[in-house]
Amino acid sequence: MARPKATPEQRAEVRRSIQRAAMELYREQGASSISARAVAKRAGVSVGTIYSYFGDLAGLGQSLWEGRVARQEEVFREVADQHQDPLTRIEALLRAYLTFGMEQHELYRSVLMFVRPAALGEPEKQAVSAFAFPTLLKAAIEAGQAAGQVRAGDVDELTQLLWSGVHGAIALPINLSRIELKSIDQMSDVTLAALMDMLHP
Repeated sequence: MARPKATPEQRAEVRRSIQRAAMELYREQGASSISARAVAKRAGVSVGTIYSYFGDLAGLGQSLWEGRVARQEEVFREVADQHQDPLTRIEALLRAYLTFGMEQHELYRSVLMFVRPAALGEPEKQAVSAFAFPTLLKAAIEAGQAAGQVRAGDVDELTQLLWSGVHGAIALPINLSRIELKSIDQMSDVTLAALMDMLHP
């Protein structure tokens, strides 16, 4: 006799149990500890169940942060909506990103400073337009160029340059903690000022 099909509630609970197991392993031993076998053992499921629910380990890893990332992306959209002037909008977005890095350490490090272990494989590439922050930043740069407020240049390159600037200000003192560097709290204002100066025509 065939096993009865799992209800949506039962499937959701299995999914949550796998995610809980992966998160516990991550917090206890780091990203390198997240293997299909270890997660399956912790969650009390088969290895095949993990692949059935998440496709691969990369999909499982991404799923751990989806809800919190979606909420942060909504914050970026709200910030952008508050400012009609392109330069003011760019500055507000950059400041919101720096605040995100300073105030949400675990999420920022896990999503944007994650060094993928070889065992997790390569993730499928996604378009930059799938993410709120660079999309909103690009739109503000384009508006600024159209208004003559932002220097001419490839808008994708300018977007990546600004994003690199704020990301680097957050990541550098963390990744190179053995070097006496100023913290992001100390560098946020000067980083923001330098990036905005760079945009002037």
